[in-house]
Amino acid sequence: MPEKDHNVVGMEVRQLWERGYEQLEKKQWDYAMELLCMAMEKDPAFFECRMALRAAQVKKNENASTLSKMAGTAASAHNMAQAKVALARKNYFGALAHAEKVLCADPESSVGHRVIVEASAALDLPQTMISSLQMLKKVDPEDKDLTQELGTALEMLGDWDQAEQVMGQLAAVNPDDPILQQAYKDTAAKATIFRGQYEKMVTEPGAGEGDGYGDEKPDVLSADEALEEKIYHMEERLQDEPDNYKLGVDIAKLYVQRRDFERAFEYYDWVLENNQVSDSAIDRAVADAYQVQYDHDIEAFPEGSPEREGLVRERDEFLLENCRERADRYPTMLEFRFELGERLLRMDQVNEAIQSFQKAQNSPKHKLDSLNYLGQCFMKRGMHDMAVSQFEKALREKAVMDQQRKELVYSLGCVYDALGRREEASKYFKEIYEVDIGFRDVADKVENGYSSGG
Repeated sequence: MPEKDHNVVGMEVRQLWERGYEQLEKKQWDYAMELLCMAMEKDPAFFECRMALRAAQVKKNENASTLSKMAGTAASAHNMAQAKVALARKNYFGALAHAEKVLCADPESSVGHRVIVEASAALDLPQTMISSLQMLKKVDPEDKDLTQELGTALEMLGDWDQAEQVMGQLAAVNPDDPILQQAYKDTAAKATIFRGQYEKMVTEPGAGEGDGYGDEKPDVLSADEALEEKIYHMEERLQDEPDNYKLGVDIAKLYVQRRDFERAFEYYDWVLENNQVSDSAIDRAVADAYQVQYDHDIEAFPEGSPEREGLVRERDEFLLENCRERADRYPTMLEFRFELGERLLRMDQVNEAIQSFQKAQNSPKHKLDSLNYLGQCFMKRGMHDMAVSQFEKALREKAVMDQQRKELVYSLGCVYDALGRREEASKYFKEIYEVDIGFRDVADKVENGYSSGG
């Protein structure tokens, strides 16, 4: 059972996740856990939702008193017993559901995480398995058997980049575990092979002579050769799994990476013709392939040439229509509506962009960015008071001064600057200047304000 993200789950599950995520952002931990647990029971492979649920569980536990934690642990005894029974009866879905309820009371419960590890191993859910193994390792860092289990899970995952990252983190926090250190080295070596990014042993013609190898040279693949080998093995596998459309998409992506667009679109066409279920992830992958192909063709012409400018216009128009079709085909997939708004705004179709961002702000993931873009749209229309309203609404939900808040504060400063309200504009620019002097042109704005007596 492949693990999923929000792009491929059903509508009902997705809506539960969105509502749960919204409650998570509002710090309503109990309600968030209730909604996210409901989503997980309907689709246990929804890993993105499981991680949101885990975040709510941890946050709730951080704020709970010792007495509350003890009471919660006692109350979860029934779910603990049910989880073990379900696991023994090979009811793995039921085991996962009960285990999550145990973790709602105690997110570090070794019993809850052990049930999840065993159930997810049986269901072939490696990311779920790894996340619980990580928690078990955190609680009991001396448990050497966990290292072997992690290795098994990472082999199931098949994503060597992520495997290397996970093993690297574990190795870093367990420097005295020689088995884990060796496991990390093995994983890193395999990741290098799969990426095809070997370090060059010869940096110049003739270098490496007399290095002890004599006439024998170690087999070192170039990045292109490693990519070709990976494609070969995946195509061989597809012969044995002719209904594995995800594998077909993965092969197409590799051909895009190789810049063999004709072969890539042959695979995409095959998937689209044979896969009977509409899949937003596949449609997104096809759009991304067109984007890469256009960008590749554009690079063949010099800046300012008529050919280049013509291709840029053609690309923008084509991708806008492609995005519009996806947004209409998947009306509940608000990330497509958000992307459509971005493309419309870039092409100065402000009114349509406003409509798209107004819909996209209902997505917890895109809410703040949508409000930011709405403010920019209203600025373009000269509706400065409405622009201020959007930026302030977003800022009320963004307390941390990260990149997103900087963008919002900067935009708000620009509105007041456009209105000639220099003192208010300066206040916002200084807020950024105090933490990041290199952000955009904020240094010039603040320093010019001082030189002019502001």
